[in-house]
Amino acid sequence: MDEKDKARLAQALKGQLSEVKRPGPVIPAARSPVRPDLTPFALAACAANVHLHHHIDEALRHAEPVWNAQVAGSMLVRHPALMTLPAEEASYAFRLVGVMMAAEHDQQARSCLGEIVRDGWRPAWQTVTGGENISLERFRVMHPSKVRQEPDVEALILTWYAGIRGVAVADSPMREALDQSLIRELHRLSMVVAETDTASRSRYLAALRYGHAWWRAIAGNSGDEALAIRLSAARDVVGQVTHVENTDFPASGDIWSTAFLLATADPELDDGTAVSMLVGLSALRRQCAEPSVVPSEPMPPLPRASTGESELRKARAELASQLREVHRLSGELERTRERLSMRETEISRLMGILAARREPEAEVQYTVHTITERILIVGGHETLSRNLQTWLPNSVCIPMNGKEDLDPTVLSTTRLVVVLTSYISHSFSGKVINEAHKRDLPVLMLDWRNAKHILQEIDRALTVQQDP
Repeated sequence: MDEKDKARLAQALKGQLSEVKRPGPVIPAARSPVRPDLTPFALAACAANVHLHHHIDEALRHAEPVWNAQVAGSMLVRHPALMTLPAEEASYAFRLVGVMMAAEHDQQARSCLGEIVRDGWRPAWQTVTGGENISLERFRVMHPSKVRQEPDVEALILTWYAGIRGVAVADSPMREALDQSLIRELHRLSMVVAETDTASRSRYLAALRYGHAWWRAIAGNSGDEALAIRLSAARDVVGQVTHVENTDFPASGDIWSTAFLLATADPELDDGTAVSMLVGLSALRRQCAEPSVVPSEPMPPLPRASTGESELRKARAELASQLREVHRLSGELERTRERLSMRETEISRLMGILAARREPEAEVQYTVHTITERILIVGGHETLSRNLQTWLPNSVCIPMNGKEDLDPTVLSTTRLVVVLTSYISHSFSGKVINEAHKRDLPVLMLDWRNAKHILQEIDRALTVQQDP
């Protein structure tokens, strides 16, 4: 290397050390370039929540049949997060896959997803409904997690539903930690799927194929004509055997769960036989769930050997009905406990305020200033409402004038609910407080008629919220 080459090398090193920008590729900052798909993990979390099954059934009671037509061809159902679910939970996951695929262009499907998130994770639903830029750190401060888990299911649902609603989630260390935990979970589930035996995997794929054959059979002119003929013939035979005229098709959730049962028994059936078997199994499940119907013609006496089998089937049907009732009551009990816990927290906070008022405090001069937060104030005279509105320009005041009415949508962007107990009816105050509790909004009850004192208490309550 001659002196000129040494000089050029020294100049290049000097430029790099002095951070002089030179043309060429820019190396990005060291952070994870991988952002995993949240959808399969979110759908698996919804399906794995046993207390949410009843709400999924209610939300999809009037679902469009076309939502399930393309489920078997979706790559979501082959994701490790869904392939590792138990059969009962996987049937709910399949229904949610159909809703998710339709949500891209169907407002009704997006509303169904919103109802499911609202019933399963209300704080996350309220945060996304607010429509502001979301920070996972701020959300966790406002709603501390009682159980530490990885990945954080509540943060996962919040980020996933925010993406559906088009609400931005800020990049932050907590968001980065969520992505990293999902990548680790994906690796773990992929290893589980790789170690799954061939028989279990074939049963899973057979359930997909049976469900897809069913939707092709009921698709009408756009479906498979041969499968449609097999479906019609099977329904005629079932009607003749059961002596029940039934023109309604089974619900989509019943079809997926029945397909899993059929695949567990025999994963090698052809599509036509599978459709016929699904018709018979669905009719059998419906008869077990409904009260028995007396036939119009007398049936021949059954052999003695079938008496024990009929009693066993009847006992199994009663047990299944009792288990469903237990699940429903467990869900109601859990929701009642949550409501009581919120009420106890609110009562404790109010008792603390009352205790603080009883203690003598030095007189502090309060300077009235404009409060820009959005607050709902109900009760009081119209004159008091006008005085408060001057200092609360972004708030909503509902005085008692005989025409008071509450629009629940106002509460979606409200930070605090103030009830002026000195002049308000019991029915209207109860309605406002119940709506606030449904949305986890703090309620401040005041009996003053002085606008300055009311503004002072509002300012204190907002300060407590900002500094927990």
